[in-house]
Amino acid sequence: MDFTKLKDKFLKDNKKLLENLTVIFLIGLILLIGASTFSKPRPSNESDNKELVLAEKQNEDYAKRLERDLKSILSKIEGVGNVEVLITLNSDEEVVAAMDVVQSSTTTNEKDSNGTVREVVQTESNNKIVTSQNPSGQNAPIVLKRLMPEIRGVIVVADGAKDPRLRYEISSAVQTALGIPAYKVKVISSK
Repeated sequence: MDFTKLKDKFLKDNKKLLENLTVIFLIGLILLIGASTFSKPRPSNESDNKELVLAEKQNEDYAKRLERDLKSILSKIEGVGNVEVLITLNSDEEVVAAMDVVQSSTTTNEKDSNGTVREVVQTESNNKIVTSQNPSGQNAPIVLKRLMPEIRGVIVVADGAKDPRLRYEISSAVQTALGIPAYKVKVISSK
């Protein structure tokens, strides 16, 4: 049997089958292209973990910087001697990002058969974080401000803290420098 005769016989008998297979193939191809276009990439846990570690590091750096600065200034007070400072924070740093807020409102008046008028107000709000492209080519949110973590408490251990007057001066200096109330500051004499 000749190959062309076989092909002609197959095409004649299965022309409808071939058309159906072609249509199914095209529909499948369109679905694959559509799915890849409209699907959003899922954020990986690795990036979330990196952001969490970065936030913890920034908070630690903030607390360490405050401790270092406070230790430096307190050690200059006459009679204090050696001083150590511990600062604990209440929360993480908060970042306020720029938001694109789109709000729309639709009011509809409906009148029923009794003549009663009913007003229906439908409000829709859409909030999106505004981003810009950084030098490395990634989109990053535009930051309006950063709110530093609240200070939970401060412990100061100093050689000269045995003297009540000096203990008061140290406590007052810490309160003034950090803008915190007296109950969040504890001054202890070292051994």
